[in-house]
Amino acid sequence: MNRIRQGGSLLLIVVMLGSLLAACSKTDPSSAPNAPNASAKAQEPIELVFYGGQSNWTDEMFWALYGDPIKKKFPHITPKYIANTSTPLEQLITAGATIDLMLVTPAGTRRLVLDNKLHYDISGLIKESGYDLNRFDPSIVNAQRDIAKGGLYALPAFIQFPILFYNRSLFDKFGIPYPKSGMTWDEAYDLAVKMSRSVDGVKYYGLGTNATFHFKTSQLPLALVNPQTNKALNDDKVKRVTENLTRFFTVPGYEFTEKMSKGGDLEQMFFKDQTLAMYPHFTNVSRRLPDTELLNWDAVSLPYYPEAKGVAPAVDPYYLYVTSSSKYKKQAFEVSAFLTSLEVQMGLAKEGFTPAIRDKEVQAVFGKNNKNYEGKNIQAFFPEKFAPAPPFSPYYAIADTSLLTAISKVVTGKKDMNTALREYEEEANKRIEDQMKSEK
Repeated sequence: MNRIRQGGSLLLIVVMLGSLLAACSKTDPSSAPNAPNASAKAQEPIELVFYGGQSNWTDEMFWALYGDPIKKKFPHITPKYIANTSTPLEQLITAGATIDLMLVTPAGTRRLVLDNKLHYDISGLIKESGYDLNRFDPSIVNAQRDIAKGGLYALPAFIQFPILFYNRSLFDKFGIPYPKSGMTWDEAYDLAVKMSRSVDGVKYYGLGTNATFHFKTSQLPLALVNPQTNKALNDDKVKRVTENLTRFFTVPGYEFTEKMSKGGDLEQMFFKDQTLAMYPHFTNVSRRLPDTELLNWDAVSLPYYPEAKGVAPAVDPYYLYVTSSSKYKKQAFEVSAFLTSLEVQMGLAKEGFTPAIRDKEVQAVFGKNNKNYEGKNIQAFFPEKFAPAPPFSPYYAIADTSLLTAISKVVTGKKDMNTALREYEEEANKRIEDQMKSEK
């Protein structure tokens, strides 16, 4: 194992994923239809360009997790990786660069894919190859069909969704029982109140989270924008979810800063300072754990709303888009299909990436290459039932940032809830209108 520092965080990767894949003796029984192979005869060498999109992958991570397996499977294909931190997408497009594949979540799809007219329907390639979509949870496929208006622009590479991480040592220190899977949000709030205290001049906070994680993955599917009218929504569900999240930042006697209310400083507080007892966060946190081997953490399911008992948050997939600008669309699809195969998904899972496919063998090796996962409640990373994704709107990201501002105003005492939500709606509609005008 190598650890690679990026932006102050140590990233745990495998230098040669090939050794991991060799250890996977089982052959994927559906490898032929699910991971199309190149022709047995020699093929013309080509280069496929991957763009990081919304991922934070370094070049080393890409080659360990994707590049080397691709070269082994398709000797005639040379992958090339461009990190999003190295070159902005707009600069690449202006320069006429070709991008074949790109990692993007639903929230970034409009800005990175649709606005740049990089979307391409792979439905024909799926049918031609006999690719089986049943290996994915239906909600993941349905979300992509919603984006593509019935078609499919991409396959999921890996997924993420919020679960509740907690610091065992802090609960032990204060003599409070650990959180449990199956808790309601009310029970989590009661725990947060008990864990919020000052000891020896150190202020400990019960629970803090980035609210935007929960807008797009809410167990109560939250449509912030009406896809028919392109108008921001401010209904009972929006208020319900907003009130639920806001109360954790307004525990009596405690003051969260504006930055904290927008998700800032919380990662530092949980992973480094260890002053935050509970941290609802996306599942893919393996890159943060090598920095924090002294953190005695564990995880349980995200707390539930009573009306959605047993329903996990909606999935936020990282889709691997085949772009319209690619000269090698069929080969790009073949590679993307291969990256959803059992062997590659097992390699990702071992590193702590939540796999896109539903497979018990993949789940069994989750986190094996990161000692921080030893003895942890791995089942929290694999719930039985996901909530459906909210209806896709290209303007969803505009609305959720406006709603986050509303939460900040309530947390810092600048506005009451009703006023803040009314202003969120007005602000979001104005920003959506401006965006739509710019697209004409």
